Amino acid sequence: MSREQTSKQDQISNFGEIAKGCRTDNQKIEFFDSSKEAFFTDSIESTSSVNEDIPKDLDDGFYVYANMKKLSETELEELKSLPWKEYPENFKIFLFDFCILNGDAYSKYFPNSK
Repeated sequence: MSREQTSKQDQISNFGEIAKGCRTDNQKIEFFDSSKEAFFTDSIESTSSVNEDIPKDLDDGFYVYANMKKLSETELEELKSLPWKEYPENFKIFLFDFCILNGDAYSKYFPNSK
């Protein structure tokens, strides 16, 4: 395992342990705002989306959320263009659940979520 892979694993371990303690919506929002790196643990090129360096699960989260909320293409683009901490609170909670609770990177910390 390369040094970078080891570092990523350590990072995932740290974020996984912190995320396990997030039970309330406010805790999830706080984690989202303070731990942006937790959503970017995918350093493998093939799992990143085409635009920028957004990990595939995060990019998928935008589209699933937009679909659920019936957002137009324009509204989705506006959401994507917001600074990280300015996303709506319900979207932050959704992404925490989508990427952290149900994401592959943290699956060993939340074995019963899927």
